[in-house]
Amino acid sequence: MAYNKLNNPRAFPGNSSYGMSLRDYFAGQALAGDMVDEALPLDASPALLEERAQFYYRLADAMLKVRAQDEALTNTTAMMGLSI
Repeated sequence: MAYNKLNNPRAFPGNSSYGMSLRDYFAGQALAGDMVDEALPLDASPALLEERAQFYYRLADAMLKVRAQDEALTNTTAMMGLSI
């Protein structure tokens, strides 16, 4: 999935174009959740860390996809005068 400013906005929008993307924020939240459950050992190998990082970004990609589908549904129903 190719990312651009339309489908991967800033996580904390404001007047600046700098900062964390929503994809980065989602991946970081997935990592934080893993660390709470101690699913990632502190002495993990570099290969395992890279594997987990790829997993967190796949989760973030899935979240962005569902978010875009939900926004499309919301916009469509709003144009039809419906609410969900």
